[in-house]
Amino acid sequence: MKQFRIKISSRVWTRSIASLLVPALVLGLAVSSAALEFPHRKDYPTVPPIESEALFKQYEVDKAIIVDVRSSIEYDVIHPEGAVHIPLSSKNFTERVKELSSFNPDKKIAFYCNGITCLKSYEATRKALAAGINNCYVYDAGIPIWASTYPKKTLLLGKELVDPDKQLIPKAAFKKKCLPIKKFKSTTKSKNSLVIDVRDHIQRSAKIKGLKKVKKIPLDKFIPNFVEKKVKRDKTLLIFDQVGKQVRWLEYYLVANGYKNYYFLAGGATSVLKAQKYKK
Repeated sequence: MKQFRIKISSRVWTRSIASLLVPALVLGLAVSSAALEFPHRKDYPTVPPIESEALFKQYEVDKAIIVDVRSSIEYDVIHPEGAVHIPLSSKNFTERVKELSSFNPDKKIAFYCNGITCLKSYEATRKALAAGINNCYVYDAGIPIWASTYPKKTLLLGKELVDPDKQLIPKAAFKKKCLPIKKFKSTTKSKNSLVIDVRDHIQRSAKIKGLKKVKKIPLDKFIPNFVEKKVKRDKTLLIFDQVGKQVRWLEYYLVANGYKNYYFLAGGATSVLKAQKYKK
């Protein structure tokens, strides 16, 4: 996925808390006045937080490195300009952070994920500190607040985020595209429908009964080889992943490439199959 580097001014945007809430909600995180108190900080008392303004000031003068610990598709969809991607799920997560720190000994390292209710950034910071990397902080406001406060320092699908209110897909709109299994199955009976399983190979330990002629295209191949080539835009796409989370980010690619008739299985395959074994 290509990234575009954009040189822009260092002007700090000041907004009221109320104005921050709208884009944060659009990104799909329920942000209330209580939530803005960061409820999980008490669960990680040894993990030092860093606030948005303080991080931005350090980031602007190249004294802080922002690290995205989410999945690849989340990072590719939206992230702060210049953010380093080191997924928390990486087997060599600690080693990669140590290397990053060793090359930047005078810089703060701030880990972020999907905002106030997401724990990955806390876990990443805790793990790094436990490994003896002392210049680490949790940016627990995450991508929702960063994107709403500093849109011109945010990349959405590789381009500058111009208007968060219009460009970010509301969670309510996404939910309307998620169908329960009964409705999902009935929609597949349409002659114009195309059912696509975007799970990884190891996740396909079981089939969903009642779904016929399912195309199996892993997400990492589905986006570049299908969506970005604008294949079958005339069809009604019925897509399911493992737990219904990756399709949240897939929707950005569908919209950007002109797809209008698409639906997702609410909760993914796991909502139907429940506990699953992974293939070896």
